Amino acid sequence: MTTILILEDNPVVRQMLGFVLRGKGGYRALEAATEEEAVAHMERHPEEIDVLVADVCVDDRPGRVIADRLARLCPRLRVLFISGYPKEHLVESRWLEPGDAFLAKPFAPERLMRSVKEVLADTCQPHVPSPTTVRAACAGGAA
Repeated sequence: MTTILILEDNPVVRQMLGFVLRGKGGYRALEAATEEEAVAHMERHPEEIDVLVADVCVDDRPGRVIADRLARLCPRLRVLFISGYPKEHLVESRWLEPGDAFLAKPFAPERLMRSVKEVLADTCQPHVPSPTTVRAACAGGAA
């Protein structure tokens, strides 16, 4: 069974993501509200987690930085970033890399499912930690 780790600090959004991914997609969905919770899930299930669905900003930390950390624990990890900001703005502000998979909030459940399937189908492109992504806190950045 495909396992998805959800990293979202907003409890309503996190629960909605889990509900949709479990109910509509039939995926096993693990939920994390913080970077440390996500790391704990990854350490417990390093060979089981296939996709990380992560907000661009979690607890004043760039989601890309957290994804980089998780990808070091699981090099085959695929990542789908979500945010209410446009991707172009996030790339210009160096919160995301141009090739990062991205879904803009708000989105319909069907769009989430389609994006997850696209990320899963992209078997040649695991998440690659970026040396250039801004490591600033959300309060000082664009996300």
